[in-house]
Amino acid sequence: MFVSDEDLMMKCRKGDMSAFELLVRRHQNPLINYIHRSIDDYHRSEDLSQETFLRVFKSASRYEPTASFKSWLYTIATNLCRNEIRNRSRRNTYYLEDLVEEGEDIHHTEIMQDTRYLPDILLEKKEQRQIIRKALAQLPENQRIALTLITYQELRYEEVAEILGCSVGAVKALIHRARQKMKKLLIKAGIGEERGNEKI
Repeated sequence: MFVSDEDLMMKCRKGDMSAFELLVRRHQNPLINYIHRSIDDYHRSEDLSQETFLRVFKSASRYEPTASFKSWLYTIATNLCRNEIRNRSRRNTYYLEDLVEEGEDIHHTEIMQDTRYLPDILLEKKEQRQIIRKALAQLPENQRIALTLITYQELRYEEVAEILGCSVGAVKALIHRARQKMKKLLIKAGIGEERGNEKI
């Protein structure tokens, strides 16, 4: 039987470590990916993910399910991302990812049989992902965070508004401006007009 995040946190509040471990397993990879897109440093995103869960654990005894656990989790992570961005100068090093996108479960037999995974096509996909990440890193902080939460983490506008501490209308405006800027940056890089319906 599926147990909600909020119920798991109430169990954590009573000292149930297995409930906390389940929450970590459930949210760790999406959270790392979110932080990665926000600060543009994959290795550091792993550290900040651990720090986020550490803060969740330390706050467990005071937890009250007044909002969704996911909103609360991403609020903590977002604040850590903002601190990270503000406390260090922007580095121009972009960490290369594996040939396959994070979280994509690909078996070797599928790679051998599927033309999408031919070396030339994989290289092109990797280069496009790098361009998208560089474009995302050029967005203003709130635009980048809002766009990442909506597009990649698939949060609702209301949840993002709660995380950013603004209105739903303000979130929609941020998303609109972010997508317009991303479109211009990607077109300038030569891939924007070819992306069709892929997420931007």
